[in-house]
Amino acid sequence: MEAECGACDLIKIKDANPRRLYKYDLIGIGSPIYVIEPENVQEFIDALWSVGGKHAFSFNTHGTLREYYFPSVLSRLRARGLTVVGFKDWYADVFIPWHPEPYPTAGHPDEIDLAEAEAFGREMVMRSTRIKAGESDLIPADPPTPPPLPSEESLGITDTSKEVFKYHPELCRYPRCRLCMDNCPRYGIDLSVDPPVIADPCLKHCTFCTQVCPTGALEIDAFVEEQAPHYRYTTEFLTLPMLVEAE
Repeated sequence: MEAECGACDLIKIKDANPRRLYKYDLIGIGSPIYVIEPENVQEFIDALWSVGGKHAFSFNTHGTLREYYFPSVLSRLRARGLTVVGFKDWYADVFIPWHPEPYPTAGHPDEIDLAEAEAFGREMVMRSTRIKAGESDLIPADPPTPPPLPSEESLGITDTSKEVFKYHPELCRYPRCRLCMDNCPRYGIDLSVDPPVIADPCLKHCTFCTQVCPTGALEIDAFVEEQAPHYRYTTEFLTLPMLVEAE
């Protein structure tokens, strides 16, 4: 994108100020998927200010279930006065403790995906420029709204929450190690206070802190053992058939 327009800032959502994006002409928001956009992405879009009339595009990476992301995120962008000029998705590997490995999308994004992403960025700049010049017919139609998914309650699935995280201070290397704190997308971990703050707030089904902890000081083993049969069922009979159809 920088090659096309001369300037492009790449900022993590947790480091971006949604009140200060009015200085940009084109705003792209991307994220991984857990059915729809994660809560921190929802909160960020809903907090956008003074962006009416600006252009936006959306993208994501996913293991499956991409059909539910764009109807949700595009409506949020338009609610902030943005004109959506494009959207696109790519496969990515999945690292969730209750899913078997390797996941069928392991190896993505690959070189083809990255080349497509680069071309998509160039296209968004050129399309935005042409739409501003009056070619409103280049504004894409929304993707079709998919049928509703079975509720997680009906499938026996329980959300992760702070109650399921177990903290073992005797294994923790803080302050030498800050991996869980620095990588929590919700700033939901603070080991500098007593008692320590763990997963409050927590991003639904994230568990990234337990995956980056090198010592096992944070774990959700009991939750995984309890939930694995339910997720195995939904993977085999719901998500993987959708992935095969998409392929």
